[in-house]
Amino acid sequence: MLKNSHKILIIIFCLLAFGIIMVYSSSFFRAESARQIQDGYYFFKKQLIIMGFSILVMLIVSRIPYQFWGKISPLLLLLCLGMLILVFIPSIGHIAGGSRRWLRISSFGFQPSETAKIVLVIFIAAFISRYPEQIRSFKKGFIPLCLVIALTVSLIMIEPDIGTAFFIALLTGILLIIGGVRITYILPVGLLVGSLVFYIVTLCYPHIQMRLTVFFSPTADASGKGYQINQALIGLGAGGITGNGLGLSYQKLFYLPQQHTDFIFSIIGEELGLIGVIIVVLLFFAFLWYGKKIASETSDRLGFLLAIGITLMIVLQAIINIAVVTALLPTKGISLPFISYGGSGLLVFMFAIGILINIARQSETSNKISLK
Repeated sequence: MLKNSHKILIIIFCLLAFGIIMVYSSSFFRAESARQIQDGYYFFKKQLIIMGFSILVMLIVSRIPYQFWGKISPLLLLLCLGMLILVFIPSIGHIAGGSRRWLRISSFGFQPSETAKIVLVIFIAAFISRYPEQIRSFKKGFIPLCLVIALTVSLIMIEPDIGTAFFIALLTGILLIIGGVRITYILPVGLLVGSLVFYIVTLCYPHIQMRLTVFFSPTADASGKGYQINQALIGLGAGGITGNGLGLSYQKLFYLPQQHTDFIFSIIGEELGLIGVIIVVLLFFAFLWYGKKIASETSDRLGFLLAIGITLMIVLQAIINIAVVTALLPTKGISLPFISYGGSGLLVFMFAIGILINIARQSETSNKISLK
């Protein structure tokens, strides 16, 4: 019988295989016709290299006891905050798409905001497991964690990367509730701060106002502001039940922007139809199921919170990405885990999977010993 750690690996490798095929299919024509690239395999090759490196990282991390990450969580947080600050230094940070989000090494870029997701999960899990009594205290537990989250989210918002900031705030809020923080603390503070931030963001960033306008009326300006989401919906609808066939998307032929990154789910729907979409959704559901099982079988609070946090981080991002592509949420820069093109997210997710596998293996080993 397969162990939970093996089942998680099978699910992840299925998602990776699905992703590399779809990255190739969705990016080939655009890469081949780009003046600076003129190589249809460009994104495919880069993703393959990143994937290989990420798998290596996962294998290494899976051998490191997860308790180690809890012990060095303050250091990880400081390193993460340091990287988030570095992106604002002109000679180090790199601007792309009007946002200063990147640290670039040669032709490879890295987004520190992606690192913040797993670092905050580790820090919160370690804090709660280390101070189980203080976590229910407003002054000693809730406020310190809120300050850490607020500082991290603020740095990401300034870049600006509103989608990732929103995601981290949501993820950490759920994790705090699961960890034992009183909902009577989180709800009023969350509503107050959330309303204030929403007002400031819509006031300072016109593109957020535009996205909200498109969300509430996507067909009002189908060839202008609502172009991207309308093309995504056209792609999803065009696939029908079985799809047009792998490689036979029309939307990827310069109609749908970001077709191999944030909106790759639309290309999946067009080429592989409802069947392909259901397969992706079922893979993430299976990951949620076994991630929850690993969490429930851990023997300590740190392992439980890490497993839950990692599972939530991946599944919640998948839900938000799919909701954006299907026009159920306003457009955000949120990728589809393990499937969308991009190195930073994939590396962080595979690092997190390594921790999850180690948690599962330790639980499996302790269960064997107890049975003896």
